[in-house]
Amino acid sequence: MTKNPLAEPGPGSSTLAVFSEHFRLERQESAASLIESVATAFSSIPYENLTKILKQDHEGAQAARRCPEEVIKDHIRLGSGGTCFSLTAALLHILRALGLRAEPILADRHYGDNTHCALLVWFNERPHLLDPGYLILRPLPLPEGEETSRIVPTSFNELLLKHREDGSRIELHTSQQGSVSHRLTFKAEPAEDSDFLDAWDASFGWDMMRYPLLTRVRGAEQLYLQGSRFQRRSRETVERAELSAAPEIASTFGIEEGLVARALALFSRRGEEYD
Repeated sequence: MTKNPLAEPGPGSSTLAVFSEHFRLERQESAASLIESVATAFSSIPYENLTKILKQDHEGAQAARRCPEEVIKDHIRLGSGGTCFSLTAALLHILRALGLRAEPILADRHYGDNTHCALLVWFNERPHLLDPGYLILRPLPLPEGEETSRIVPTSFNELLLKHREDGSRIELHTSQQGSVSHRLTFKAEPAEDSDFLDAWDASFGWDMMRYPLLTRVRGAEQLYLQGSRFQRRSRETVERAELSAAPEIASTFGIEEGLVARALALFSRRGEEYD
């Protein structure tokens, strides 16, 4: 039977131990400070679908779910990360292993329901949003009561959370240089493990498995690659370029070059199959 990557960590999580040692995580006096420390450490882990396509090719869809231990150890060894489901599961494991209350949630994009995920973590008696797949790694309190929206500045844009349907849904918009875009809508209730895992399994058949997709924050910039189209985004500017060679992608995103080269070769073979 395939292991549930959302399972509660047992006592003395080895994944937490590895994470804490690598990122020099120390216990904090308050839950808020501890979550900030974990999120700051996690922000260096990139979003990337290279490891996802490689494992799917080797093991098939369900067996290709990358568990929290694998995500953390591969990052330390290879600089890799994961997509929203594996990153969310890994962050969920770390927070729960630290004794914090955290739950996964699902989100809808314009191309389908349950096509993204994130998590809620509770402190100061309020749920806060963390979304490693969308680079939201500063805990954001959800709008509540009469508060219908919340604007959160980041180093490269502004996030706008909008309260919908009495708080059961939260829209995420981004704003940069005066342009506002609706990105996705979170379901504010924790997801059942079975629903989360079904969405995760479905993700192996999405179009994004046909081309490289990577993003990470470095300093005050967001780096983003889709196919061969590369963007370097700051609060003031967006620089665009073509980026397709393994050495340049590996250097830009801090991922081991051999892994990048193997994934690019697999994307190329899959592209030929679709032609």
